[in-house]
Amino acid sequence: MHIRGLDLSHLELLAAVAELGSISAAASRVGLSQSAASHALAGLRKRVGDPLFVRTAKGFQPTTHGVRAAAAARRALEAIRSGLEPPRKIEPDTLKGVISLYLSDVGQMVLLPQLLRLLEEEAPDIRLQVRPIPVERPGAALANGAVDLAVGFFSNLTAGFHQRRLLRERYVCAVRRDHPDFRSGMTQKAFATTPHAFADSSGMAHALVERVLVRHGIRRTIRLSVPQFMVLPLIIAKTDLLVVLPSRLAEAFAGWVPLKLMTPPVPLPTYEVNVYWHERAHRDPLNRWLRQAFNRLFAA
Repeated sequence: MHIRGLDLSHLELLAAVAELGSISAAASRVGLSQSAASHALAGLRKRVGDPLFVRTAKGFQPTTHGVRAAAAARRALEAIRSGLEPPRKIEPDTLKGVISLYLSDVGQMVLLPQLLRLLEEEAPDIRLQVRPIPVERPGAALANGAVDLAVGFFSNLTAGFHQRRLLRERYVCAVRRDHPDFRSGMTQKAFATTPHAFADSSGMAHALVERVLVRHGIRRTIRLSVPQFMVLPLIIAKTDLLVVLPSRLAEAFAGWVPLKLMTPPVPLPTYEVNVYWHERAHRDPLNRWLRQAFNRLFAA
């Protein structure tokens, strides 16, 4: 049997006749005239090669094939209605599953503790998964649904993506608390002559720092380069190195290890920390709730 050209109202009619036992009552429910309903049933009978319904003292009763066809019509209509229904409002405490995020090491340190506390209170059955940020095509996983949100500074999530600003971040300088060259605070000479540690985060906001320093005639001596920021405060606290790093990360570490935080000797660019999501997830209730959770916790 070919279903091409089959009208949904014919499926509704089939299910209604089986339930009501009357063509006229079924036609009224579906919104067809009785003649249109009779014509539609005739077409269905021809398609399936079966009478579908027979007249009895109790009205029209389905044949054996009619029972099966009417049940299939009801299931199909329920599936279509369910798929086309507007997204329902999410109740966080009923949510289960895994939420996948792109978060830098800085974002993990600064944002995850508060986010985890919120999930424990409002959505305790949700599990977080932070995935490594790929150097190339980070948008692919967001587009196919493997990652729900990206949070941070991304210059390559544009076409097909939405974004919302969370906060603006600035840079500070950190040295060990008793560093002899910074007893009286920051100076441009001390900044330029002290060996630096550096997190090589090419393509992220921090890559802008070097360009600004060069414009001010400052060329740093990089003694140590590491792939991520997280280890640097621990190293700085035990060496004479200096590091330029995001203020919130520096303040978090300063509560654990003996660091001295200072304003850079020249103005460095600030940068926005944003939430990014793909258009395919824009109206998804879970994704929307997650975006709102970030906004409630961190929006400036």
